Amino acid sequence: MRRRDLLLSGAALLTGCGGRLRRFPFSTGAGAGDGLVITYFSVGCFLLEWRGQAVLTDPFFSHLSFADVTFGEIASDPAQVDPYLDQLGAVQAVLVGHSHYDHMLDLPYIAPALQPGADVLGSRTLAHTLAPLALPLTFHPVNETAATPERAGQWQVSAGGRIRVLPIASGHPNNYAFIHLWTDRLTEDRATEPTRAAHYQEGETFAFLVDFLDGTEIVHRVYVETSSRGYPDGFFPAEILAERPVDVALLAMDCANIEARGRDSIIDFLQPATVIFCHWERFFRGKDRSPREITKVNLPQLQRWFEEDPRSEYRFPAWDSRHLFPDP
Repeated sequence: MRRRDLLLSGAALLTGCGGRLRRFPFSTGAGAGDGLVITYFSVGCFLLEWRGQAVLTDPFFSHLSFADVTFGEIASDPAQVDPYLDQLGAVQAVLVGHSHYDHMLDLPYIAPALQPGADVLGSRTLAHTLAPLALPLTFHPVNETAATPERAGQWQVSAGGRIRVLPIASGHPNNYAFIHLWTDRLTEDRATEPTRAAHYQEGETFAFLVDFLDGTEIVHRVYVETSSRGYPDGFFPAEILAERPVDVALLAMDCANIEARGRDSIIDFLQPATVIFCHWERFFRGKDRSPREITKVNLPQLQRWFEEDPRSEYRFPAWDSRHLFPDP
């Protein structure tokens, strides 16, 4: 059943209405200067850099073919990952929204390039999946500490107190129509290393609120949600926003679709100054080819819709684009 579902889902993604994006006006970022720099690599993978500290989200650089994912073993592709390793040396925290391969496949490969013992925040399923690899990282399962609309949750501190992260309970929508792949939640360590796409079970899904701190002052606040089904996914007590609003929200295209359809949206709740959308692409194609959107996304239509919304600045980022947000 799982192999059949994968074939159905992949066929839909490859043959559906997702269009070419050769002429789409992606945001390419802006200028150099001091402040928070957010680099978008692809899918849900962002690098957040500020004053020598860095946070990486959903580490995935290796765009593998549909045939490899469906029929073969999968692993990091050094040719696709190595060009980015020099940018990852300051990473002291890694945030993993859920444990499908397209959100964490490259974490083992890049681990030696990160700060020694870097903190990894994610689910118990994530820790169980990668346990056989004995990585030089510090895993923090956040299942019991995540915030919900009714619960404040517990902040996790990294980088000697200069970064703090609030995990937030979220959720994963169907991959396509009624198909939802690899939904298991692991309760014990895998006996062997994961080598196939189905070994990367989804587990629990989380969003994150990231604060960059100067002493007790919150200089930048970033919200990250790379999967969402809509309310209550990713929502947390409103009192937290009273302390400091969100400067930048990094949101999956599911969030964009929810907002455009008039449903309860995390954008309405956060009212961030800037939104950067992600997870818009078919990742069965290498980044050396022109991008194409996934079937359930219509980027030109969504861009036109969000151009009419004056509440925030909305960006659809190009691969490898850097976005500067000056210190206040």
